[in-house]
Amino acid sequence: MIGKDNDPLMIEYYEKKIYDQKQLLEISKALNSTLDYKYLIDAILNICLAQLQTLSAAIFLAPEADSNYFELEPSFKGFDLAEDDAGFRIKTDAPLVTFLETKLKAMTPDQIEESMGLSPELEFLRRIGGDLIIPLNAKGKVNGLLLLGEKITMGEWMEEDRDFLTTLSTLAGIAVENSRLYELATVDMMTGLKVHHYFQTKLKEEMERCRKKRTNLALLFTDVDNFKKFNDTHGHQAGDQVLIEVAARLIQCAGKHDIAARYGGEEFCLVMPGADLKRGFEMGERLRKAVEATSIPNPNGGPDFQVTLSIGVSEFWASDRNNKDLIERADKALYEAKHSGKNRTISFQVPVQN
Repeated sequence: MIGKDNDPLMIEYYEKKIYDQKQLLEISKALNSTLDYKYLIDAILNICLAQLQTLSAAIFLAPEADSNYFELEPSFKGFDLAEDDAGFRIKTDAPLVTFLETKLKAMTPDQIEESMGLSPELEFLRRIGGDLIIPLNAKGKVNGLLLLGEKITMGEWMEEDRDFLTTLSTLAGIAVENSRLYELATVDMMTGLKVHHYFQTKLKEEMERCRKKRTNLALLFTDVDNFKKFNDTHGHQAGDQVLIEVAARLIQCAGKHDIAARYGGEEFCLVMPGADLKRGFEMGERLRKAVEATSIPNPNGGPDFQVTLSIGVSEFWASDRNNKDLIERADKALYEAKHSGKNRTISFQVPVQN
């Protein structure tokens, strides 16, 4: 015990404990308020920077739910890494992970080495500047590693810091697990795009926002030109490769708040909150040109493939009753694009009254 209850050091100690508990409560609320995977990872790293007086924070997670290794998330902060370092993998059954699973607490590389000896994974984390390693966990199982650089003050990690991080690692581990499960339920595994029911739900939400706040909303519908003929000629494996590559271009082109989804088959869509018809058309052209310039590897071993997209664009109208109205206009514009030469973007225009 530090001292008597009226000891200034004791009072300061308890005030710090209360402050940390309040912070953890707020952090718990923040981490559980989102299921967006990328946003969540960024939030965890920023919390570490803000709360623990360090300029460096990184997190290693499994890229897929069934992956047998952890890899560095690209949103790491402060670490100066060589190109090869970013691709380093830590097997989920590596001695380091197995050891941390028995401890589930924040430890320095020296402490870990003293207990289990040196391993390639530990050596790597120390070499890139890791000063503290914290296992993320959900239900007692390690599902990631949090790595912090040295403190700004160059001082040692206090016991309160370690306790804070141990609690944070459980909150973060559970939040990551929930986010991953949500992602499995809402993402098309082949293309990485959101699934149809997610698209419909988010489109409805964005349309409601437009009605309340009188903001803009654009919707793009895309279709791979002559896809059925392509499938019949080259086979479904080649067709799947086309869809994967086109989806990748769509994800790359999409803005931070845009929602890229698979509507069905080879038909993809993009919801653009805040965008008007002009911006929607510009995005359509950017995507169309990106796909046209893409060489798609042939899984059958022959020459690369080239494909094109037809794109229809519509925007939210105050008179829209539901999703169907907005979708129908985008679909009509897409139909016109496909039947007026393909490989083009067309915006839905209000019919001229005679």
